[in-house]
Amino acid sequence: MEALVREMQDPENGVPVRQQKMFLTSIPYAFMGYDLIEWLMDRLSIEESEALSIANQLCLHGYFFPVNDTKTLTVKDDSSLYRFQTPYYWPWQHKAPDNVEYAIYLAKRSLRNKQRHGLEDYESDALASLHKNLKGKWDFISMQAEEQVRLAKERKKGDKIVGDSQERAYWRVHRPPPNQFTPLEPCPVPSRDRQGIKPKKRTVEDWQREVDYLKKSLARTRMKMSQACESLCNYWETFSEYDFFLHPALPSNPWVSEDTTFWQLNSAIVDLPTEKRIKRWAISIEELVSDPTGIQEFTTFLEKEYSHENIRFWIAVNRLRRSAHSQVAKKVNEIYEEFLKPGAPCEINIDGKTMEIVQRGLKNPSRFTFDAAAEHIYMLLLKKDCYPRFIRSDHYKSLLERGIQPAHKKRFFGFGGVAKKKSSTAAPPNPALLAQTPGIASVPQPGTLSRRRGSDRSLTGSAHELAITSVKEVSSKVPHSHSQNNLNETQYSVTVYRGDMPTEGLTMDVDMREPSTSGRDDALAQKYIQ
Repeated sequence: MEALVREMQDPENGVPVRQQKMFLTSIPYAFMGYDLIEWLMDRLSIEESEALSIANQLCLHGYFFPVNDTKTLTVKDDSSLYRFQTPYYWPWQHKAPDNVEYAIYLAKRSLRNKQRHGLEDYESDALASLHKNLKGKWDFISMQAEEQVRLAKERKKGDKIVGDSQERAYWRVHRPPPNQFTPLEPCPVPSRDRQGIKPKKRTVEDWQREVDYLKKSLARTRMKMSQACESLCNYWETFSEYDFFLHPALPSNPWVSEDTTFWQLNSAIVDLPTEKRIKRWAISIEELVSDPTGIQEFTTFLEKEYSHENIRFWIAVNRLRRSAHSQVAKKVNEIYEEFLKPGAPCEINIDGKTMEIVQRGLKNPSRFTFDAAAEHIYMLLLKKDCYPRFIRSDHYKSLLERGIQPAHKKRFFGFGGVAKKKSSTAAPPNPALLAQTPGIASVPQPGTLSRRRGSDRSLTGSAHELAITSVKEVSSKVPHSHSQNNLNETQYSVTVYRGDMPTEGLTMDVDMREPSTSGRDDALAQKYIQ
């Protein structure tokens, strides 16, 4: 930056500096804003906006200052006048000013014309603070300020304007207003190596402290990258089925629609949970106890097994941890009276060592008084004994059988969509019911069926898992399509499919002129035709 400013001050190739006129006052050695911008554009081969930005940065650092503009340190691309700052006051050539110099400057301005040189609010506060802190030197400060005011009166008007602008710009750089950006922030304290100070010699205590730290680091559990990837793959295989962003949420995705059925089916407490939610309980006991409905069903099962005091104690300890501080002592006593006191109504079974820890904690009740007992109950009784019995119990199996299975909502129009094919495990059609339908003799074996042509949609709705894909009109003697008589005289040949496989040779001719004697056969035929 200083090298660039020195090039600007070159008498031949620098920025044109000359005597300028401002309100009938001559300003010596000044230059205009657009002369500076043009010089930067030619010298650095940059655009006007870049040149204006560089000029503003140089002005903020105090390399030149605006004449008679005491409010801001900005460069304008117009005929505004500017002057170069004396190199002695450049930021990296001049030592930062002290508070005494700033106090003299503020006291001098307070003695001059208040309309032109009046102090701003932050400057008045700074003057009052300096007067209080530099009370022993204030006589010297006042004398210096009065002398500088007297000398300023003897100067020419142009020199007065330049001197006041230079001094105001200098203090704007080094004592900026509050909340205003300044590039001359204090640099970070250099390190000991840069200062030339040798590092402090380490003592035995320092080495012992480092040894203890390294021992703790060796004992810290770490996981290899291969093990982390394996754990991630196992997690993916286990929980990908329950990710509603990978697998669509049934019956509809509430994140992309206004249907709230999904939230209703998966609320915290429900009378009958969904099948997927029940299956998730079998992954681990953590999945079970993190679900309020799961805890409720788990407690119901343990009540049948006459061991529900364990889960009730564990729930009470968890509630104690989230209780208000004023209620902790009361709840600690209630838990002890109900679960741990000899002869308690719901006494739990813990070992003597855990009981000693609880007894010591009762002397100073806190949220964590029963943590050891809760950990003992959770790990040894609930996780290793009660939870496996719950997963193998008839109670859990009945929940699975009665679990809700949300299905996709039927779409009114299926434009552009392809429905999923029916699974191969679908129940085969009943031959007895098919034999009752006129024109259908028997159902061929799946192995003899050929591949389906055309559309691959699998339509559902028939009780016999049949799908009709095409209806061919046999009669070609139809004079008019709107004639009801002609429609009644038309015969239709219906091709029957089983699942996705056509039943070759299995057709049914329907004559609309004569309704069938059986209402059931007639309804079935109408359905096939539709």
